[in-house]
Amino acid sequence: MTENRSGILLLDKPAGITSANALNQLKRKHRFSRIGHGGTLDPFATGLMVVLLGEATKVARFLLEGDKHYEAVAALGSETDSGDLTGAVVNTLTAPDLPTEEWQKIADKFVGRIRQTPPVYSAIKVKGKALYEYARKGEAVEIKDREVTIRAIEVLAADKENLKFRVSCAGGTYIRVLAADIAKAAGSTAHLKALHRTGSSAFRVEDAISLEKALETPAAELPLRSLAEGLAHLPKVNCHPDQAVKVRQGNLAVFEGLRSQMEKPGYFLLLEGGKAVAICNHNPMLIPFCSIERVFDPRLV
Repeated sequence: MTENRSGILLLDKPAGITSANALNQLKRKHRFSRIGHGGTLDPFATGLMVVLLGEATKVARFLLEGDKHYEAVAALGSETDSGDLTGAVVNTLTAPDLPTEEWQKIADKFVGRIRQTPPVYSAIKVKGKALYEYARKGEAVEIKDREVTIRAIEVLAADKENLKFRVSCAGGTYIRVLAADIAKAAGSTAHLKALHRTGSSAFRVEDAISLEKALETPAAELPLRSLAEGLAHLPKVNCHPDQAVKVRQGNLAVFEGLRSQMEKPGYFLLLEGGKAVAICNHNPMLIPFCSIERVFDPRLV
């Protein structure tokens, strides 16, 4: 029998497996009909994976856009083709012996909106193919830089061999690239030797369960979080039961009675009795001024 639970499972991914493999193990073991994620981790990386089940798979892109929090250790003085410890060394450059305070000053220059060039070993697609497919075949391809947002960087420790730091950033940021760019600004080079995701959107790794435990626990007993918790970063608009019914039927006229709760343009979460009804988009420049992006089955949320 297929398991049809809906909600968000916080998983502490171990090192050595891909995010896809972790999801496949859960799907096979518990026979989940729909499963997704709120952001993958590289095989060598550990920490929080936000696993989406059932109706929660509808909110994947909204969780991918949420802020991420990491602790990382960069090996200074050597660059690899993958940007991490799994790749081949392609360049070496002795790192300066700087105190932690100096590294912090360098790192602070990367806080805010910055440009990043994604690594060749990444899943970003160019002409319909992931970059890592070109890299594995040795094929050259133009990689365009893009804007990412770094909220904060805290240098925790540093010596001539390692740089340990904590970073909060918007979705889409490559910590491998950030580590290499910080080292480059100091006159050296680097690759990541460890990466641990400590948080994603409203969730923290301290509240996650291990993959081993998730596989041992019966599906009906897995500790799932609600969609409302997962979308805590979105503004909230509350409605009455009859209004919720109309929205689920696609009736846009109902938003006129909710307009006073919409403080600014953009996506918001429509709630009824604390439960997610829909994700909607408020655009006062358009007619109608609200659209419905995702609707949730009331029996599953």
